[in-house]
Amino acid sequence: MSQETVENQLIDRTIAQRNKIIEDAKAKAAKIAKNAKAEKKRIEAMTDEAIVNVIGGELRAVHDRVVGSAQLQGRRIVMEARIEVIEKVFKKAADAVKAAVVGTEYNGYLIKMAAESISTLNEDCIVYANAKDAKYLKSNMEQLAVGVKIKIETSPEDIVGGVKIVNLEGTKTITSTLDARLNAANEGLTSEVAEKLGVI
Repeated sequence: MSQETVENQLIDRTIAQRNKIIEDAKAKAAKIAKNAKAEKKRIEAMTDEAIVNVIGGELRAVHDRVVGSAQLQGRRIVMEARIEVIEKVFKKAADAVKAAVVGTEYNGYLIKMAAESISTLNEDCIVYANAKDAKYLKSNMEQLAVGVKIKIETSPEDIVGGVKIVNLEGTKTITSTLDARLNAANEGLTSEVAEKLGVI
């Protein structure tokens, strides 16, 4: 075999190896490109999902703020309505009490409240009332309880109607005034109105 033949075979083998290396490199490059495209799609999908999640989270936060604000405003409106209803009812009740005090049936009611309170205390006592009521009670002492000593005085406190009975030692007190009864009714009515308005 001549040297020229050997050189030609060597060149052919080198060219074949070079072509194989090029083919392998092309195959590897194609695989890398394919993987890169797949990774790019995956990253884009993740980015889109992340954006949707962020936007969704922001929308939820805005929704929650709006709904929360509306709920707070609704509660405030209900509370204001509750207070308004109670105030109207008690204004009417207070007006009715004042009307009752100057009404024709009040004196009989005053005697009844005083007599019941004195009877409940059942011991010597001082009966406090406003100036007008104290005067009326003094002039009708015979209609009050018997068996105990009673002293009637003008109250140092502002009593719209009714009496405050205190034993002589000052250890026992019975308050039977229209104000006290109105305040007691107020507590019950406040709860009832709150329940009807759905506050409690």
